[in-house]
Amino acid sequence: MKKIISTIMILFLVGLLIAGCKPAQVTEAPKTEAAITEAPVTEAPKTEAVMTEAPVTEAPKTEAAGSELEMRIEAAKKEGQIVSYGMSDDWVNLGNIWKTIQDRYGVVHTDVDMTSAEQITHLLAEKNAPVMDVADIGFDSLGLLLENDLAMEYKNAYYDKIPENFKDPQGRWAIGYWGAIAFLVNKDLVPNPPKTWDDLLKPEYLDKICSRDPRVSTYATGSVLAAAYAHGGGESNVQPGLDFFKKLKDSKNWREGVVLNVAAVQKGECPISIVYDFDGFNKRDATGLPLEVIIPEDATVGMLFAQYINKVAPHPNAAKLAIDFFYSDEGQIMFAQGYAHPGRSDVTLPSDVASKILPQSAYKNIYFPSNLENFSKAIKQIKDGWEAIVGGS
Repeated sequence: MKKIISTIMILFLVGLLIAGCKPAQVTEAPKTEAAITEAPVTEAPKTEAVMTEAPVTEAPKTEAAGSELEMRIEAAKKEGQIVSYGMSDDWVNLGNIWKTIQDRYGVVHTDVDMTSAEQITHLLAEKNAPVMDVADIGFDSLGLLLENDLAMEYKNAYYDKIPENFKDPQGRWAIGYWGAIAFLVNKDLVPNPPKTWDDLLKPEYLDKICSRDPRVSTYATGSVLAAAYAHGGGESNVQPGLDFFKKLKDSKNWREGVVLNVAAVQKGECPISIVYDFDGFNKRDATGLPLEVIIPEDATVGMLFAQYINKVAPHPNAAKLAIDFFYSDEGQIMFAQGYAHPGRSDVTLPSDVASKILPQSAYKNIYFPSNLENFSKAIKQIKDGWEAIVGGS
């Protein structure tokens, strides 16, 4: 009997020893690829070690962060595509930018060309059946975008390198590039180019100046604001700019009935055009004409362009990869290759790129939006004031 009891006790002790050797049960959910494709990430990828420290301000570099980025790339490849609004290939070198994104991340890009205002209309109509992933929007339309809660909160991988006044505190938008209001002059047709806003009133420019309606064109509203600054006004007082453009129309120097585009410039229908500086350079390249880009000496305005992700983007992983690329050093330099000014001021342009754009000295009297609220009010006042000039036409 004692032998039996002893045997039982030995077996019992052995069982306890075996149980104690078992591995502890995993209490965390496994980090799988599905984690990337479900709940939206609202900040740039972070490693577990960085989560308790400052936000990541660069593309992931550690092994863990690299794995997370690889998971996002794989998720984007499964999504297979990315759709943009208002980011066509012929705008600020976007053709090459999108090609790089497609080749690097294995997605197919499609763009639908539209204005900033049209974007808002489409997004509201498509809320329950989203189409667009990312978009490029004029600063003056951001207010309406935010009011309707249409942008995803996502702080891109370079968020901390973007100037404070060029980004949203919640990461819903950031400025990828900007352009200044300029005169584009065909030197074959205008031997004595204008240098200031008041120069445009000279009789020698009769029926030679092309612009657009500020009610539908962002650079046209920027032109009125620039003229306001040149005549003692500004964001808080746009009336001097409206008064100037009324004089310009009354002088008959403003050419009526011509739509300002590449074709009109090519045909010589717009000897002097009021455009963005980067658009002027691109029109010069596209036409091969002797076109000169001139920044008005008395005042110009830096017009900002923001990029954002649709809050209900159908391809969120591809969208986040694209947004990260836009603000990377590489992306910012590629915008500059399209003659746009990078939103990040810390990026140093290669000499061959910097040499093709105007020097900083050309922008000695440039004004930027003080903030979104003030700028949006000024733009609305310009649009409303234009009604009085043209009589609601």
